[in-house]
Amino acid sequence: EFSITSSSLSRVLHGVVVATKAPDDVAAPIHQWILSCESKGTSDHDPTPINLRPEEWCKAAALGLSHEDSRHLARVTIGVAVLRERARRSQNATAADLAMVWGLVRDAITHPMTTGPRFSAVRSSQGFLAVPLCSLLNDGNIDELYRFHIWLPDGLRGNPDFTVHSHQAYAQSWILVGEGKDYQYTFEPVASVAEATHAVYALSWADNKNASTTYKTHQTSSTVVNTGKLGRTTLTSGPEVHRRDMSYSIPSAVFHRTEVAPDALHATLFVFDSHRGFVKDAPVLGPKDSESSTQLRDPAGVTPAALANMVDTMRTWEMLMEQGQQHSQRAEWEHALRAFNKALNLCESVPDFPNATRYKRQVLGQLGNTNRRFGRYEQARDILEKALAEMEPGSPERVEFSGELGVIYRHMDRLEDAKRAFEEQYNTAKLQSNAQAQCRAVGNLGMVNYQLSGQIRGPLLDLAIEQLTERVTSVRRLKAALDTQSSDPSQRHLFNTFTTWEMVGLSRLSLCYTARGEGKKATRAASEGVELAANSADSTAIAMSRLFYGRALLLDGQHQEALKQFNPPNGCTPAIALCKEPSEEHRTYLAELVVAGADMDAVDEQGYKALDYAVFNGDTATEMVVLSGLRQQLMRKVENEVAERQNEAKLRKGYRELFQDKLRPVLLGSNGNRNALQDLRRVYADALAADVEKATRFDVFKYVRYADFLSLGRVPCSSDKLPGSDGPLVQRFRSSTQNDSQLSGTAEFVIFFSHRGIEGGSVTTKDTPDDSNNKQYKRMLNATENFLKLHPSVDSETLGIWINHACIDQDKPAPGVNALPMTVAQCNALISLVDDSYYTCAWCSVQVLMVQTLRKSYNLHMWYEHIPSDSDGDTLREGPMDLKIVLKDKQLTYESDRPKVLFLERQISLLG
Repeated sequence: EFSITSSSLSRVLHGVVVATKAPDDVAAPIHQWILSCESKGTSDHDPTPINLRPEEWCKAAALGLSHEDSRHLARVTIGVAVLRERARRSQNATAADLAMVWGLVRDAITHPMTTGPRFSAVRSSQGFLAVPLCSLLNDGNIDELYRFHIWLPDGLRGNPDFTVHSHQAYAQSWILVGEGKDYQYTFEPVASVAEATHAVYALSWADNKNASTTYKTHQTSSTVVNTGKLGRTTLTSGPEVHRRDMSYSIPSAVFHRTEVAPDALHATLFVFDSHRGFVKDAPVLGPKDSESSTQLRDPAGVTPAALANMVDTMRTWEMLMEQGQQHSQRAEWEHALRAFNKALNLCESVPDFPNATRYKRQVLGQLGNTNRRFGRYEQARDILEKALAEMEPGSPERVEFSGELGVIYRHMDRLEDAKRAFEEQYNTAKLQSNAQAQCRAVGNLGMVNYQLSGQIRGPLLDLAIEQLTERVTSVRRLKAALDTQSSDPSQRHLFNTFTTWEMVGLSRLSLCYTARGEGKKATRAASEGVELAANSADSTAIAMSRLFYGRALLLDGQHQEALKQFNPPNGCTPAIALCKEPSEEHRTYLAELVVAGADMDAVDEQGYKALDYAVFNGDTATEMVVLSGLRQQLMRKVENEVAERQNEAKLRKGYRELFQDKLRPVLLGSNGNRNALQDLRRVYADALAADVEKATRFDVFKYVRYADFLSLGRVPCSSDKLPGSDGPLVQRFRSSTQNDSQLSGTAEFVIFFSHRGIEGGSVTTKDTPDDSNNKQYKRMLNATENFLKLHPSVDSETLGIWINHACIDQDKPAPGVNALPMTVAQCNALISLVDDSYYTCAWCSVQVLMVQTLRKSYNLHMWYEHIPSDSDGDTLREGPMDLKIVLKDKQLTYESDRPKVLFLERQISLLG
């Protein structure tokens, strides 16, 4: 655990006393307190340093120091010591560390001291205000120096001619709030003025006593004087962007400059540490033709307490904005609105909020977007129209606000107003050379032109396709320019943002292609959009991508595949997403979903349904569409339930007649003879061949020959063909009337594999039971090999394998699922591919129940568990017959399968 020694604390205290001019009656008790905390050594004169965690030192100070001023000075000392020890040990100060340190420093600076210490602020030549916290000098040179730096949003950024400078000591900065950019340079001496970009200036400091090159903690001014040495600078790195809780360092003698927007607030905790590097001469670079420049340190009446309060307010503001943005990324709009409204309240209610206009605009932009995403168009419109009216023409914010307002107009069906807003967005972005804003604007223009086209072939639709294609192309260029290996979190954030823009562009392109009758292009574009959305944290964006892909599939005649997109197993559905942002356009899509049979009663991750959002947004027309869909859905549900009950009754009749009348006598008469299962298969096949109705409800017994299974090299599926022929891979057990040449190749022994599906398939393709490494297939091979070793009498040449993905028709699964009890009964052995989740799976559990019942009743069937192991090799062991299975607690990928599983559970009693 991180701790601080008492000796380190004592050293830092000396520097804090110097920096704050703390009087002896405040500082002396702290020295005595630290000594009293140290354990005794061999004598009373030999105290031994102790180690305590920062919070333990703070608690000890609260108990051991009686005067409030001394307690606060001790807390500053502890805070500085935390940064010192982290840096000395090359450990990153965490966000929690920085919050703790800042809390200690802030409380001390803002505390109304009665006797001291006396914090002071001075203005740096680089434009920031500095508050010394700890100053340790050695022979007039910096040994260790800790300061609180703040750039105010007052436009004062120092003399721009002297921004490139170097430091004597190694420097490190921890960002408290705001954004700064750091640039680093090399400097090469040159002989002529024409070659030079800068001259070298020597730096000196003055206090109330004298001026010299000796560093002074409490300065009245600093002066730089041209040395006549010329050189040329070259940018070597930057801009390197730094934000709250980040840290960066500058080696001694390295030339650099820090850039902070003139209307923004930025604050850091800054340290100079000569122990990590020091040079005596660390010049400033300036104009070639100037002689000198002096910077007065007067802070113009700004107090350290006011600075600390401003930084603390801005840290709270930033955290609220970050919370709101995180909620927005997860489509948690209510929580986002709450956070943004709190941030707005700070701007409006805190006296002397720094540059409230700038930061209020940022909040208003987020509130406009969030209200729009929540379907509150009037509120969003009012917020953005008012903000735009107060902005200067050509201001950077106009680009974002115009685009957002255009989207709102589009949802309000004010298409011409939307087009004008998007054109302003595009033209302003072009003037500002803002590639990102241009990308968004051209996509917005494409969408509004698509709507204005009336989805009719013509110039507007062609223009929409051209603009949306440009949107996709330009955002791909933006993504390609990013450094995805960078540790800067903003790079990852931008990558995710650009991916969402690309997904939206592709989804919108699919609409245009559909309108132009190019179904294949529409499906391909929408499919790419869904793939991009798969890793998004924005559930609404995912749902909208599913909408456009499902719509393309629907118009291509793939109704069932479309319904899979419209009705995902959990989370936000396309219907819910459309109701979040109601508009005439969205109502059109919603009506299409109703006709297609999409689920209008699904619940999203926030616990809301489509109807909830429609009612919340007060959009009666959208509410009526949802209600219409619910009525149809409920009517279909009643009809389906009646039909399901009828189907279940006929299935029960089939089970009784097939199992009790046909199969049970064979099993009861077997007397433990496992060859009886071959007779059982013949009886079952004959029964289906003789009854057309049963043959439509129950699938025939199928298997894959083991030799074919080996040669395929993966888990087979129901549509696979035999290698080198057009014949089906999956074999059917023939009835007595089907006397043909295939009888000689009939499997005599069949193993049923029970296993979970492994996630790993694309969301736009049919589910696969295996992963890309063929894990389940390899386990099946290993289990079969072990089984054959345990049972050498089983001939691999006449061995068959039953696998659900192959032996149940994946395009028409009902007959295969209905036949599961009879299928398990006709297999000689069932092998469970057990893993951590196997017995939580409802389908696996119902198969285990079947084999347990058969094994207990007839002693013909075998059941094994296959247990994987990384160290000792996979194991095949007999299944636990005393294992209790409760199906109602088991998990399903699709909850709609539960009635089928529970129905099969009720039929298992027939097997006994």
